[in-house]
Amino acid sequence: MTLAQTTPMRLDPHLIYLADAAVSLTMGVALLLGAGAITELAGWPLPPAFLTAIGIFLLPWAAFNLWIGRSAQPNRAAVVANLIGDALWIAGTAALLVSFASTLTAIGLVLLAGQGLAVVGVLITKLFGARALIR
Repeated sequence: MTLAQTTPMRLDPHLIYLADAAVSLTMGVALLLGAGAITELAGWPLPPAFLTAIGIFLLPWAAFNLWIGRSAQPNRAAVVANLIGDALWIAGTAALLVSFASTLTAIGLVLLAGQGLAVVGVLITKLFGARALIR
């Protein structure tokens, strides 16, 4: 058998939800513990309470991703809600970039744009696996 004859390896679509859970938990805790320092470092014009609120939001979001990732066949509505949540996160990030790009430091721009692009990648990966996940 040649390499061309092999079928492509398909990753379990649950894995992206488990990875999203781990990253969301890590980011949530980081924002809760470092909202003030991150606000200052990024040149963020909003109060640190904004990042604290985002950190609080990310904790149940991590649990939601974990639940989907650990479910053998997750509920269709839960998967769709998760995809919508990621899309809204991307839209919110874009709005923040447009609104505050002039006040953010270079580090702030990289952090905000970087996490937004990462969520775009996560959403695309989730979309590719959605059919297999909810059969």
